Order: sequence, then C-alpha cells, then structure tokens
Amino acid sequence: MMLILEKLFGAKKNEPFDEIIGHDHIKKLFQMTTTSNEPTHILLTGPPASAKTMFLLSLRQHLKSTYFFDGGNTTKAGIIDYLLENILRYLLIDHIDKIARQNQTLLLKLMETGIVSEMKFGKIREACLNTSVFATCNDSRKLSDPLLSRFFVVKLEQYTYEQFYEITARLLDIPEDMARFIADSVWNMSRDIRDCIRIGKLARTEDDVKFLVENFISYRNGIL
Repeated sequence: MMLILEKLFGAKKNEPFDEIIGHDHIKKLFQMTTTSNEPTHILLTGPPASAKTMFLLSLRQHLKSTYFFDGGNTTKAGIIDYLLENILRYLLIDHIDKIARQNQTLLLKLMETGIVSEMKFGKIREACLNTSVFATCNDSRKLSDPLLSRFFVVKLEQYTYEQFYEITARLLDIPEDMARFIADSVWNMSRDIRDCIRIGKLARTEDDVKFLVENFISYRNGIL
C-alpha cells in the first residue's frame, strides 16, 4: 500500500493535498501550521484507509527538512541519532501508537521543550530544535496522556461511497467501469481502500473480483 501511495504522489508535481479527497478543514489546519514559525503538533486519528498516511506523504513531498518514519519500524536510539545529526523542522510519524510507551518520553520532551539529549559513553549530546511533530494513529489510547495532550487531535471520518470510489479510480489505472465494480464490491464488505488496491492488482475481470471478494475479503473480515 505504501509503495502505491508513493507512486501516486510522485506521478506529477502538484499542490499540497491535491491527491486527498475532502477533509478541507484538516488541509487548512496544516497550511496554517506550516506557515507559522512556532512548532505545532498534530495527531490524525481515525479508521484505517481514511487518508491519514496520505497527509503525511503529501507533507513529506512538499515540505523541506522533514523526516518520515513508521512507529512500528524504528527504535528510540535511531530517532535520537537522526534528530541529533539533522536539523529538522518537521517530524512525520506514521502509526505513532506502535511506539512503546517507554519510548514515548523522547517525543514528549521534544514537543515540550524542543530539547533532544543523550548520554553515551560518558558524553552528553544535546540539541535544541524547532520541530513540529505530525503523526497518525489508529488507537490514541496507546499514547500516554502527557504526550496526547501536546497534540491538536484531529479525527478523520470514514469516507462516503462516492469519495471511496473516486480514490479507488485514482489509485487504480484501470477502466472506469472496472474501478466502479471493485469499489462497489469492497464497499459492501470491508470498506477498506487497501482491499481495492489488492484486488485491482490481480483482477482482470468482474468474475476475478467476485472470486477474490467472496473467498478472501469477506472471510478475512469475518462475514462468512
């Protein structure tokens, strides 16, 4: 899914968030934040496939001095090293709720004071940064209360059907009637855009779509 989204964002030069359907109030909040000199922290929450990651990818493409990472594939030491070695304006964290609570203190200190420090081999390394943290999560309950309180918490709502179809058509370079059929089939089951992507990569006919939905998508979501 990430590779497909990156391909979509890299396909053409565009304005920030052009690839994202709806969510105009969130787009305005990010535009206000990125034109301010003061660090501001935003957490996007909501159901899977509601464009949270797409916001971060668009920011990574259009902003300078950014670092993007997945909370499930990083370490506290790795984050500290990067922050101490690079002057970052924006830290973009996908799935921040996958970062263990004991490692969230690093982010809390960064967001509270702008200070990142480390003692290693008897030596102290320290930097004072003007860094905004933009993050996504599926379950904000996994974040400590002090960390959560540092964010503007923004909830993304589930897409409507027409928005769901439009995103499917944009992501899948296939005939309109086939994109519509895939969107219809998945909407009636999981309503997960990732399922549209998986099916679109394999299906060549409507029978292929029916086979994949009936035998895998519905089963995976506990409908059968």
